[in-house]
Amino acid sequence: MERKLYQKPQEFLEDNRAFLLENEALTQLNYGNAAANADADCHPGLLFGRYEEDGRMVLLFGNTAPWNVCLNAPAEEPLAMQAAQELARYLREEQIEITGVNAREDLAQAFMQAYGGEFSPWAAMDIMVQREVLAPPAVPGRMRKATMDDLDFVLNGVCGFMKDIHGQDSQPDEHRERYIPRVQNGQLYLWETPEGEIVSMAGTVRPLPHGETINAVYTPPEHRGKGYCQNTVAAVCREKFAEGKEYCTLFVEKKNPISNRVYKKIGFEIVENCYEYKLVK
Repeated sequence: MERKLYQKPQEFLEDNRAFLLENEALTQLNYGNAAANADADCHPGLLFGRYEEDGRMVLLFGNTAPWNVCLNAPAEEPLAMQAAQELARYLREEQIEITGVNAREDLAQAFMQAYGGEFSPWAAMDIMVQREVLAPPAVPGRMRKATMDDLDFVLNGVCGFMKDIHGQDSQPDEHRERYIPRVQNGQLYLWETPEGEIVSMAGTVRPLPHGETINAVYTPPEHRGKGYCQNTVAAVCREKFAEGKEYCTLFVEKKNPISNRVYKKIGFEIVENCYEYKLVK
């Protein structure tokens, strides 16, 4: 089996375009990271490559520090596990620093077994895709884009999201630098009641040629169970379809079956799992 490393992320995108386009939602982490750094020079902290057998791609990988190593492989590829193990040994031998791994579960397990060390589970997720919005029961109010006047709600919402998903306590100021540009770029959406109260939010991130990712979905506890989340996400998806996107995608925690059901009711379906493990030592 041959390992191929790319000099620039753009070369990775061009060489693997057919697979990436056919599997946009599944490869979105590698696809998005490569696209965001397309013209940069690769180095250990910005590493993109593939393993191939007789010219056939069996595994794609990307290491974009400080994010995790991301792995993608065709669903029925028999050499994918072996390739994940060979990549892990290569990163160890070359002393290329990593923070963890993101991949479907079988690839992640093969990688960690070969890499050694101690990994801690961080997230077990389902990747969901929606190609048509199923209208949820209507609730009073409207969806609108967040403005800088809404920044306190957004930052507190991010803290709540991190607590709900990862059990991680954080402070609003920790997210300010990352989320101010998202507000300014129109990537955060809010549901506002007729009385002007903000009751839910959702964000968009990682635009791809045919789809876009929904994230940062959060409703404060006192407003849950009233349909605000469904209506917010559905309205954001409608806007993206109106802009020409063919699908919307999101990651849902496996430990939160309620969210899974909520998203299914508005047209999302599970297409693959994605696990995240952090390297402890």
